[in-house]
Amino acid sequence: FAAYGFNKAHAASYGIVAYQTSYMKAHYPVQYMTAVLQAESGDAEKVSAIVGECRRLEIDVLPPDVNESFKSFAMVSKPGEKGRIRFGLSGIKNVGEHICEVIYRERKENGSYKSLEDLIDRVEDKDLNKKSIESLAQSGALDCFGIDRAVLMASSENILLYLRQGRENKNTNQDSLFAGTSIDVDSKITLQSAEPATMEQKLAWEKNLLSIYVSSHPFAYYEKFLENKVITVAEVETMDRDSWVVVGGVIDSLKKMITKKGKTMMFASVQDMSGRIELLIFPKTYEETKNSWVEGNVVCVVGKTPKEEGDNKIFVEKAYVLTKQNIAEVSAYLVPISRAKEEKISTKPDKYVIINISKNDLTENLDKIKSFLQENKGEYLVYFQIGTEKMKTNFMVDYSENFEEELKKIVENISLEVK
Repeated sequence: FAAYGFNKAHAASYGIVAYQTSYMKAHYPVQYMTAVLQAESGDAEKVSAIVGECRRLEIDVLPPDVNESFKSFAMVSKPGEKGRIRFGLSGIKNVGEHICEVIYRERKENGSYKSLEDLIDRVEDKDLNKKSIESLAQSGALDCFGIDRAVLMASSENILLYLRQGRENKNTNQDSLFAGTSIDVDSKITLQSAEPATMEQKLAWEKNLLSIYVSSHPFAYYEKFLENKVITVAEVETMDRDSWVVVGGVIDSLKKMITKKGKTMMFASVQDMSGRIELLIFPKTYEETKNSWVEGNVVCVVGKTPKEEGDNKIFVEKAYVLTKQNIAEVSAYLVPISRAKEEKISTKPDKYVIINISKNDLTENLDKIKSFLQENKGEYLVYFQIGTEKMKTNFMVDYSENFEEELKKIVENISLEVK
């Protein structure tokens, strides 16, 4: 306590500030969260966590927009609509502070940009070049013109040609050298055809240029399947020390390390909508899960929190790579949080039941099998043997003489091994 204790006056002052900020968040949530984002705009990890809190409060945080964004985060609203938060232009990599100022000032003085051509004609700045235009396109700042981001990227050379043509005309104050050709000073930019950008591609661009996911999150699709099976990254800190946790997210950093015994272990981090957390994968677990550890993979990990207070990481025991094809199966293997807390399942049980089953039978009867296993709790850890692949689950069952008989009423083509 002596290392970080407050006297009464200091504690009272903090109490007043806490009351004031709580009041603002409760009564003016959009304005408050905008101010918090502005204050922390230089720290991508904090911004990501704050954006997650905005989503929890049902406040939309939108990608940058040349017709709405200011330099930093700003609240935008229309009459009769709930306020939203718009990402700032200065947060886009490769788009300098000066060009952000020029875009904003020109818009303020002469009105919104009506088209991509209008933007290029009006923004007279040497920093508006191929790199900055592509960054504006990939980050979503040009979405307001109704042109798909992939089409803008495919048309970048034509956009650059239009930009050069306009500058040449202004510099010489006479007809462009291109006059009379198929590209004229007053012509529209010729857009190349391209497949629309997928949500995955948009999110990858946003992560690269804005340092966070804005339009959505790679884990968002899987979250609904794992309801009551995982906790958020932000909740890990509130869990008891040395307790079991299951979290999901996208891998955003990896670092291998060789131990003194010459074995490989891994440091990784995953990010969900609420924040980011470090994972520690020891050699034995790494050997069992090494194909899972690829940056950008969406994973679900089972592990334990450290025993020490203040050490916010997870010691991984199991990892599953999530895909749209396997999410239902993986969800079936995971025990609901409420049960996991009650049972405190051990990683090294003495008894096992291995259920040999085909992938098709498991998929088709997933809900029935899951219900059956949940109704027969006991001391035997359940594995599914699917061909050559053995899948460990968190189901603990009570194996008896009629267990196999009852299970075969659900799926006839199975066999059991008991160890």
